[in-house]
Amino acid sequence: MLHLDRYPRMAIERAVRILRAYFIDRRDRAPRRGRLEGLMLVGKNADRSAIIKWDREPLLFEIWAFVDHEAYKGKERYWGRAQAVLKSQLVRAIEVELSVFTIDEAARFSHTNPWLAERYAGGIVLFDRAMDPPRNAEAKRVHDRFMAAVATLDEPQRIAFQRYRAYGLDLGRISRPLRTSEAEARMILAEAFGTLLAEIDNEARPRSLRSHLGNHPRHNLDLYHRPGDFDLLLAVTFYRRAVDHVGMMVEAHARDLSSKIVQAAAYATEFALKALLLHAGYCDDWNRRHIGLDLEGALRHARANGLAPPSDELERLITPLSDYHRGGRRPDQARAVLMALPPAEIIETVATLVADVGTITGYTDLPGEELP
Repeated sequence: MLHLDRYPRMAIERAVRILRAYFIDRRDRAPRRGRLEGLMLVGKNADRSAIIKWDREPLLFEIWAFVDHEAYKGKERYWGRAQAVLKSQLVRAIEVELSVFTIDEAARFSHTNPWLAERYAGGIVLFDRAMDPPRNAEAKRVHDRFMAAVATLDEPQRIAFQRYRAYGLDLGRISRPLRTSEAEARMILAEAFGTLLAEIDNEARPRSLRSHLGNHPRHNLDLYHRPGDFDLLLAVTFYRRAVDHVGMMVEAHARDLSSKIVQAAAYATEFALKALLLHAGYCDDWNRRHIGLDLEGALRHARANGLAPPSDELERLITPLSDYHRGGRRPDQARAVLMALPPAEIIETVATLVADVGTITGYTDLPGEELP
């Protein structure tokens, strides 16, 4: 909040304390107890590049609150006392315009409302329940284990993770101390998350903004500033997996293993297309539900998000390759793929697709993941 001068900075801190203290979180029927999950400053006063000063004209702070259930969105019933205290405490110097969303709504902004998504992406997190200090012995134990895991990260990963926790997914700030490109910084940060996810199992799961959504890494750790950060980091991981599978195709061709070429082509195509979609703002959950292993469907969505029309070779390949991938990757389906294109052309076509995705996303020079 350093772009705010002293008085508005004090005012925003007071506003956050009031909103946290006066949120009424009990009902006489289910859900009996609600949770304030986060507070975010949005709008022009969240622009870190501007210097915001109070010059005796009221400053308008647009604050978004995030709750765990839509029942608690009622601003008069559950937020009325908070708004009344804000007015009495801040008087006329500062005005607060409060909007209330559920965490699930925030995760869908990029698909449902681009205007809200843009404001959300440019917002400043004022309070995040997942980052609140531990309040009991069990939470403290989990927090200590988490911090111990962070301390074991290699230096580039540790730096990337610490910068992320301080500034969110600001790749400029993350890449500068690493002296890397933003794409490389994203890769290093993704590797840091992967290491932490492997180190901290479900037994040590901290409290989470997305705790009720299952064990998927997107939800089961308090590692992410925003739900969409997981998907943006997964994009670079998927691209690197696609690069690995292109290498597998080349190796299989050298050994005259046509069936292995088809298998690697299917995975390379899936990972490349989904990397582009994640980079464009899709979420992994949506991809799993609505695309799955449907390579034709993934290609349609990729074309709507910047991918050029497919070549004649890709047009011939995509349908049998998608049928093969969705149908269990059986030998007879592999033969249908090889009838559409010979092995050498399959390799060239899929490698070109991966290269095109790399150009669009900026991941072109990143290495593969070196899959086993």
